[in-house]
Amino acid sequence: MRTSYEIGLRLMQRGHQLDVYRLSTYADKGPFDLAQHGATTHVTPYRPLWGTLDARFRAGHLAPRSYTLFGPLRRVHRRVAAQISAGGYDAVLVHPDAMIYAPYALRWITGAPTVYYCQEPPRVTAEFAVREQHRRNLASSPYGVGLARTLEDNLVIGRLVDEDAGSAGHATLIAVNSIYSRERAWAAYARNAVVCYLGIDPELFRPPAQQPSRRREVLVVGSPAGAKNHELVIEALGRLPAVARPALRMVTPRPGGAAALAKLATANAVELIVDVSLSEEALVERYQLALATVCASRLEPFGLTAIESMACATPVVAIREAGFRESVTDGVTGVLVDPEPAALADGIGGLVADSGTVAAMGKAGREDVIARWTWDRTVSQVERILESARSG
Repeated sequence: MRTSYEIGLRLMQRGHQLDVYRLSTYADKGPFDLAQHGATTHVTPYRPLWGTLDARFRAGHLAPRSYTLFGPLRRVHRRVAAQISAGGYDAVLVHPDAMIYAPYALRWITGAPTVYYCQEPPRVTAEFAVREQHRRNLASSPYGVGLARTLEDNLVIGRLVDEDAGSAGHATLIAVNSIYSRERAWAAYARNAVVCYLGIDPELFRPPAQQPSRRREVLVVGSPAGAKNHELVIEALGRLPAVARPALRMVTPRPGGAAALAKLATANAVELIVDVSLSEEALVERYQLALATVCASRLEPFGLTAIESMACATPVVAIREAGFRESVTDGVTGVLVDPEPAALADGIGGLVADSGTVAAMGKAGREDVIARWTWDRTVSQVERILESARSG
């Protein structure tokens, strides 16, 4: 949602006419609604089974997925594709569908080139850890529902991956958010993709006018906690001497998983502070005052957290893999470490003990963001990609 909003807003600011097409399922975009900035918005109803699933959809529940992700969704995407094809557009920038990854509409859009901005192909079949967590989530439903959901999932996952690849294969061009994601797109689609890095707003994510004393804490951001690997951060902090151990502040959009993390933190004598549903301004303040931001998620395609922290002049300690290898310059804007508690503890401990390095890396991180990681640079690249799709 953030990506499509930031790119769309800046395309309009550069004089492009923008029409937005989306389904009623996710029609409420809140502050990320481009209609408030003048975009013409076309909302197509998606109400399978005559609207009897509307309440479940609004709550984010898509069951029965073996039905809702396929036949009815294909049909509504075909209607959307017909509307777009009749619009006389110069190009169509297609973002992932929250239900099906690559939108079915890619198969039927005619009259204009399409660019599919793929944030990541489905990870659930390619990564064992993701698949097992997905199945545990399904199985956790009570009263036998978990078993039914797990059995249904056996019918869904393989087909979902095939449909995603089939739709992505119809895009004129595929854009991705990192070199790592380009590799994953080749593995999933056997298609070359062009890298278009994401960005941040450096006027929003910025250092304080005068740097106050930093809190003796490190920061983690995002959910679910398991996918973000916050457990590893707690285990790493528990290895530091008590006199040198910072607190851990977790910023999350929802409280799920906090109880289990609190139990683990207590076992490791780590002070855990949980902030839920912060405003952007409050999130910026958390970045500004932390000693470091820790990014421990495995195989993160890109990750905005690292560059948001760098923009606020706070260094990053990140796992040395996937997208973090591209956004964090080891020893300059942060520290890259192996995905082990001891290595992560060393990375965090080195910054906790050296305020001069924290300041120097923070300054370098801010400079790097201004040079490489802004939405304006992203949108300039998007314009070049769309023009390349037009010219063939």
